[in-house]
Amino acid sequence: MRRVKERMRRRPRPGEVKAVAVDIDGTLADDERNISLEAVAALRHVDRSGVPVMLASGNVLPIAFGLSQYLGFKGPVIAENGGIVFCKQKVWVLGDPTGPRKAYEHLQTKMDAPRLFTDQWRQTEIGLKAEVDFKKVKRLLEGMGVDVQTTGFAVHIMRKGMDKFVGVKKSCELLGITVDQVAAFGDSDNDEMMVRECGFGIAVANALEGTKLAASYVAKKEDGDGIVEGLEWLGLIGPRSGKDLCRTPSIKDSQ
Repeated sequence: MRRVKERMRRRPRPGEVKAVAVDIDGTLADDERNISLEAVAALRHVDRSGVPVMLASGNVLPIAFGLSQYLGFKGPVIAENGGIVFCKQKVWVLGDPTGPRKAYEHLQTKMDAPRLFTDQWRQTEIGLKAEVDFKKVKRLLEGMGVDVQTTGFAVHIMRKGMDKFVGVKKSCELLGITVDQVAAFGDSDNDEMMVRECGFGIAVANALEGTKLAASYVAKKEDGDGIVEGLEWLGLIGPRSGKDLCRTPSIKDSQ
């Protein structure tokens, strides 16, 4: 690893965080994929303050891009666990599907492993349905030059060494900042590397133990509420709830 995390367990200084990377499933959205409107409001506030918000997802680019656009975020979009980055109307393909496709062909001869519906748009990896036996897939593909990770929502087969942090590094290059200036939020195995290696890593309360151990700060709250808590810890929003940020002002407020 690049460094021991102790230095970054402190809170950032004002202006030190230049971008925020946020996982979607299990972080911005709960286990039923309901997106936290309070977290969206808080992140939009951060984005509009000049700190771009990057969605970093294992999902395909059309979904991650569409979500980012409609939520009003201005930062790059990281899709397919770092395999694809979108920024300023351009797409960078960082992953390579050759190994994952070969591994999947082998896997099909050993077990039933249905792919996700969204795999018709997936370019750099293979996404299997969540009910597929993750441990069995990992065992069967050992030594084939691929990484197998689970998010609780899918099982991903990707090129060895590919993860969201690869996409974060490319995004930083495009934004003209360093990874030490990024705060990353996540919960699952596929978030662990970016949570560890970005300047400030936030694990929501429902995160896996490995992600929590990698984090600078572990929120007491789950999912979107944990994002709001983490943004407060980072000093990117004041000590007010996401509900306050997204509340529609009343006539009384303006008097």
